[in-house]
Amino acid sequence: MVKKPLGADYYIQHLYVYLNEADQFALFSGLTFAHFLDAMKMPKNLLLLKHPYEDASFNMHTYMEFVSQEEFAQLRKARAYKKSEFCWIDFKSEKQLNSLTPQEQAELLYIGHKKETVRPPFYSTLQNEFVYLSSEEEQTTKIYFRHLNRLNELVGNYFTQLIRREENGQNFWRRRAKDLIPELPIEVLNSLKQGYREGILISLADPEKTKNTIELHVRSVEEISFLDEFWSNIQDYTKQDISRKIVFDRKSKQWK
Repeated sequence: MVKKPLGADYYIQHLYVYLNEADQFALFSGLTFAHFLDAMKMPKNLLLLKHPYEDASFNMHTYMEFVSQEEFAQLRKARAYKKSEFCWIDFKSEKQLNSLTPQEQAELLYIGHKKETVRPPFYSTLQNEFVYLSSEEEQTTKIYFRHLNRLNELVGNYFTQLIRREENGQNFWRRRAKDLIPELPIEVLNSLKQGYREGILISLADPEKTKNTIELHVRSVEEISFLDEFWSNIQDYTKQDISRKIVFDRKSKQWK
């Protein structure tokens, strides 16, 4: 009996990841700024290179706007209601912004305009961890990582938090630690790295359909030139063969 291919309605979330290791960036589809905030240990300040946020602070040296950690929740809410291109680079203190050279400022303007870099975008002046560049509808997000191992942090927490919310509903934050789905093991995340280099789609199956397990289905999807068209083809991607399943067994409470 021929197995019927799984359709997009079998899943509740998809994340596409393509890693360019040489240039230290990854391309994503299915990732929003809200996802990033939830998944990552965030830096203290964001220098906004392209944005629609109206309540940002203004830096006189660079003539650029920025937000501090205390404003991230407000920025998140603004992003939910007003979609537009959103680009930023992080920094530790405004004193660092005031030390940026004209050349560095020009490079930052170029990054925000072109979503490309003229050299590795990790500035000793700013000591930044990331450069975050997203398209208007957040269909495409490009992130430069100073430390590429933080890609594991992002992907792992993205799915762990999504699964926990799905499992526990509105009571997610009140659950006891022992009742929570454990984080994805680091060895599982490390094993995905080769897939990232070629391009993979990671899909969370609807727990209502998989019953006794929670399943992440991994499919090889080559680098996509136009990620803004990705979601119009999602039905075709989910019909492709699954190259790997990452499974959480509810009885043993273990990932495998």
